[in-house]
Formats: sequence, C-alpha cells, structure tokens
Amino acid sequence: MKAFARIGSSSLLLLAALLSAAAARAEDATATVRSASTNDEAKRIDETCRVEWFAMGPCRNRAWTGPLITFGLDFGVAAMTEAGPFGFGKGIGGATYAGPSWGFRASVELLPWLGLEGRYLGAYNGGQGSVTPSGSVGFLSTGGEAVLRVTAPLPFVRPYVLGGVGYYDITLAGGSAAQAASVLHSSAQPGIPMGVGVDIPLTWYLSLGVEAAYHFQLGESFASVTTNGIDGGDITTFGAVLRARPW
Repeated sequence: MKAFARIGSSSLLLLAALLSAAAARAEDATATVRSASTNDEAKRIDETCRVEWFAMGPCRNRAWTGPLITFGLDFGVAAMTEAGPFGFGKGIGGATYAGPSWGFRASVELLPWLGLEGRYLGAYNGGQGSVTPSGSVGFLSTGGEAVLRVTAPLPFVRPYVLGGVGYYDITLAGGSAAQAASVLHSSAQPGIPMGVGVDIPLTWYLSLGVEAAYHFQLGESFASVTTNGIDGGDITTFGAVLRARPW
C-alpha cells in the first residue's frame, strides 16, 4: 500500500508540474500574440497616417525617426517698438501704426528638441499723421533670419523658444513727394531675433502654432530728427504659423 501511495503521490506531482509548464507556455503564447497584435496595430496606424494628410487622432503623435525637413507659412501683426518687445508707442513706434506681417520658413529638425531654421520676414507699418505732412508713407520691412529653435518634445502641445541672427532692410514706402516731406527715411542693419511659441500637431504632416518674436535692431536710424527718439526702434511680431513635414 505504501508503494502505491508513493507512486500516486509522484504521479500527482508530475501532473502538477506538467500543468504548470503548460500554463506558462500558454501565458507566453498569449503575450506573444498580444505583442504581435499591438505591433500590427501600430504598423496599421503608421501606414494610414503616412497616406492620409488630414487624418488626425493617433496621427497627431508622430514618433521621432530621424532628422526632419519642415516648411512653414506665418501671418500676423507687427508693431515697431523701442526699449523692449512691449515698448509700444515708444521710439519709432510712436510715429507708426501696427500693421500686417507675413513670412516663410524652412527648417531642419536635427533632434526631437532642436531645430535649425531659416526665415523670411515681411511687415508693413504705416506712418502717423505727424510724420506724413504731404501724403501717406510707411515702412516696408524685409528680413532674413537664421535661428535655433529649442522645443519641449511633448506629444500634443510643444512649447519652444528661439534665438538667432538676422539682417533687415526697412524701406520707407510712399510717393516721392510724401517721402521728401517726411522726417522718416529707410534703414538697413543687422539684428537679433528672439521669441517664444507653441506648436500643436494636427496630423502626421501638419501642425499649427502661435509665436511672439522680438526683432532687435542694431545701429538703426529711421528719422532725421531725434524728437521722442523716433530715429530708433525694433520690430515685435505676433502670428500664427502653419508647418508641413512633407516626408
């Protein structure tokens, strides 16, 4: 009887070991299937997002796969300021109105958080009545900039800061008689752009953001008189930015 008991006990232990091993293999198989299913789903989403330019949802969170080339357009408002980005009504800002701004940019995102960007800036600021005695004049600004953009690589809202160097040709526009009668004149000089913004991915390829930038001018002279410091000033811009990553 003892021998039969030992045999029965050994059989039960062997059966328990076999069942445990089978359960472990089943769990491993389930995990493998689940992982494969997850990978298949990620692959399906990736393929969908690549062919659908306007697909949103999970396509908003594009994974970093290497350096990216992006292009952007911006539109907004520009004001001439002095003594800082919010020095509205000071310097040349006291003799001009706020006006439209526009631009184009191309960048290489070297890392998920670092981009090198080349920019074109355009703006127009009309002169106030005190400096336009014989007709309307205004400043047409054209600038080229190279900036570094440092971005917080968050999934859906990406704040950033920027800084760099630029060169600006700020031309007095208007009729010849109006220009001759005005104390304002053209000025071209280097400058230092700096600013902050937020970029919001919309799809795999497109993002929309807002940006505030201060374009500090070096050695500028906008007027033949220095009353109220109107010979000096800078440019502050606020705008919306649409970016595209075509590849």
